Amino acid sequence: MRSLDKEEACLKRFGDLSFAIIGAGGMARILVKILRRRAARLSIISRSLEKAKRFSRRMKVSYSTIDELGEYDAVILTAPPQHLPEVAQRISPRLREGCLVMDVSSVKLGVVEKVLERLPERVEYLSVHPLFGPAARKLAGNRIVLIPIRGESYLDELKALFEDAGLKVVFSTPEEHDRIMAFIQVAHHLSYLSLALTLWERDSEIVRDYATRSLRRTLRMFRSLSGNLRVIREIAGSNSYGGEAAEALKASIDRLMKLDEDAWSRVEEALKTLPEKALP
Repeated sequence: MRSLDKEEACLKRFGDLSFAIIGAGGMARILVKILRRRAARLSIISRSLEKAKRFSRRMKVSYSTIDELGEYDAVILTAPPQHLPEVAQRISPRLREGCLVMDVSSVKLGVVEKVLERLPERVEYLSVHPLFGPAARKLAGNRIVLIPIRGESYLDELKALFEDAGLKVVFSTPEEHDRIMAFIQVAHHLSYLSLALTLWERDSEIVRDYATRSLRRTLRMFRSLSGNLRVIREIAGSNSYGGEAAEALKASIDRLMKLDEDAWSRVEEALKTLPEKALP
């Protein structure tokens, strides 16, 4: 029988891992989609047992309680960033030695340090960020960022698991992640929100009568953003690089409005090149 190479060995091992997801919201649904057929055991845990049971029935996974956390290889925290340290403090006494704790916070700096302080030294800690939401119809082609905070013994298995789900894995650090995501998320969101506010404060009836086909597509994006406004605001306020991204966005608008030749030449190049690099 031939020996397994490293990649094949990882593919074999990730199916032996057990996962507990703490939280029963949208991010938990994403994680269930990824893990359901790739984990030896997968359970949902919520402060409300009834909520955990409802999620369990809807998503066809088991449910558990915080007192049983010691049975799992990996525990994933899906609480909002401001609540993660509190959750980490609460679960710490119940974690088994050598297990992995993961969070899915959209902002890392100011969060991972506080979580790490509250975790026992005997456990590993990996911060992740799926770059897609619960509305994604398929996993394949999407990206997930992995940021090792303490320990790396689970990395090969998890990388293989995520890639088996069709995800592209990106490794990063808290600083790099937040700096890049300030432009990917904060500047991106602000560009839409500022346009929405500008149009609304002029006259929404005129917008209805004069909306171009292109604007109608943008208005559909407004609908999507309206359901995530609380999270968008939290990200804008907690990413320490958000102000830098906002200033860069304002500077670009100003240069284009002044008909700066270099800016218009560069934006022409950007419109051609960015889709080629980022889209399938």
